[in-house]
Amino acid sequence: MSNTAGSVTSSAATLTVNAAAVAPSITSQPSNQTVTAGQTASFSVAATGTAPLSFQWQKNGANIAGATASSYTTPATSSSDNGAQFTVVVSNTAGSVTSAAATLTMNAATVAPSITSQPSNQTVTAGQTASFSVAATGTAPLSYQWQKNGVNITGATAASYTTPATTTSDSASTFRALVSNTAGSVTSSAATLTVNAAAVAPSITSQPSNQTVTAGQTASFSVAATGTAPLSFQWQKNGANIVGATASSYTTPATTTSETGSTLRVTVSNSAGTGNKHRSHSHRKCRHSTDIHCMGSI
Repeated sequence: MSNTAGSVTSSAATLTVNAAAVAPSITSQPSNQTVTAGQTASFSVAATGTAPLSFQWQKNGANIAGATASSYTTPATSSSDNGAQFTVVVSNTAGSVTSAAATLTMNAATVAPSITSQPSNQTVTAGQTASFSVAATGTAPLSYQWQKNGVNITGATAASYTTPATTTSDSASTFRALVSNTAGSVTSSAATLTVNAAAVAPSITSQPSNQTVTAGQTASFSVAATGTAPLSFQWQKNGANIVGATASSYTTPATTTSETGSTLRVTVSNSAGTGNKHRSHSHRKCRHSTDIHCMGSI
């Protein structure tokens, strides 16, 4: 600026020209999430546009207080959150854009295993197999591992387990199952295996002997046998079972001469089989001198 007295020059002012503001544009949409009840779910978005960008997350169309970052993590979820829609509004001075909706899917909470039927004790004979089983509830899939005396049995990973052929050395062994899933594990109670020696079939060591009595007297017969207990006895007269004659000895009722020559025998049996039979003749005094079993005449 100047006048008749002189002139002066001002300081220089600088002009800055900014590019026109660019409205936001979303480059990566939030994705659907699947979680288990009690867990959290996280959503995120990526956007371009003139800074600064502002973010506002929404659940089912309503703003979520404090959810103003490019990502959002829910509180612990519940089954009521299933199907909820999450969107985010991105804005700047030039405008705003709303993301696509991401859906939250809820899985039921995983339930740890619980045993509903314990394995039971087993008694077998040496050479036989023994089977144990367990039943359990809980979120599938359930895994099983059987143990013998606390040690894992290779390949025994089903709800039931059958041993190989047993020996007497297996007697008193314990068997239990470990049941597990992603939520935890539980161990069954222990079942005890009892292995009995193989049953031995009866063998008669002392046969019943012939008897001679006088009419009106009784006659007694006895047998001795070995074999795995319990032994069962059944006496027979002339091949027919005698009712109630089931001991190792048998005494007849008072005899009559008509019984001369009758045969008595016994069958001895147990779980392994039947022992040998032996006939014993009952000789009684009779009135008929022609009876070959007579000891005399009256």
